[in-house]
Amino acid sequence: MAGTETAEEIDRRAAMWAARLDHGAFSLADQREFDAWAAEDPRRLGAFARARAIALHSKQASALRGGAVSEQPVMARRSLLAAGVAVAMLSGTGLAAAYWRRSQRLDTVRGEVRSVALDDGSVVTLNTLSRVSVRYTRSVREVVLMYGEALFEVAVDPVRPFVMRAAGVVLTTYDGSFLLKRLNQSPLQVAALAGSVHMRVGQEQAQILTANQLISLGGNDVSSRRSIDARQGDRLLAWRDGKIEFHDESLQAAAAEFARFSEVPIELADRNVAEMKITGLFEANDPAAFARAAARSLNLRAEISTSRILLGYG
Repeated sequence: MAGTETAEEIDRRAAMWAARLDHGAFSLADQREFDAWAAEDPRRLGAFARARAIALHSKQASALRGGAVSEQPVMARRSLLAAGVAVAMLSGTGLAAAYWRRSQRLDTVRGEVRSVALDDGSVVTLNTLSRVSVRYTRSVREVVLMYGEALFEVAVDPVRPFVMRAAGVVLTTYDGSFLLKRLNQSPLQVAALAGSVHMRVGQEQAQILTANQLISLGGNDVSSRRSIDARQGDRLLAWRDGKIEFHDESLQAAAAEFARFSEVPIELADRNVAEMKITGLFEANDPAAFARAAARSLNLRAEISTSRILLGYG
């Protein structure tokens, strides 16, 4: 039953679904069963995306060792999560997915998280309100983050680079896992979660970003660079499981983050309230639950209606 499964149980079941899809025997009945399974718990889709990425990377590695890899059908079907988060699964349907796609555009609406398997086995996962364009040629794999946030899990290809572009920054790699975040009025953030990437900002000399590093870029300069551990990496990716995680974050920043997922704004009584700090893991689509938790922990009052949420003094 949803909500009672451990993370290990969810991962095990997700791996079974990924293996079934990888073997090519995925009927319409299987698709319906999968949709029902994924809809019961937002953690399940994130687990499936991870399992699918691992399977695809393993196949690429086998190919590089000399084994032939056949194209497999890739499913596409939207599942409405019980929490209200719409998710589009891996793109393409049936054997048509095996054909070369030179370009495509991927989008998400507010509250939607979408995972897409590209033709080479790379996986792109888009957070809410994001857009990515994809262009593959025989010599290069190119993606552009136009706005929003996206995780790129890059399949190994030693002769065809994977180029990521965003806000005038060009990042080039051949494999790895990279998170790009481009929001209005905020510096571009790039996190290397696995692998390394060559980064060029404008006409500046290229730099190398290595695994477990995160940078923020303001204008044409790297404004900050820091190391991140596995726990911090998980926090950055909490949205894949329908969560938002804060660590000593201001209520103002937390309210802005929830606004990416929900139409109901969180308003703050004054500057003092806005500067209060919050830590915790919350459902991305439930700003009311967040407001109640914040009110309890910070000795505030939460006024909740269908049109707005106000955090202020009791």
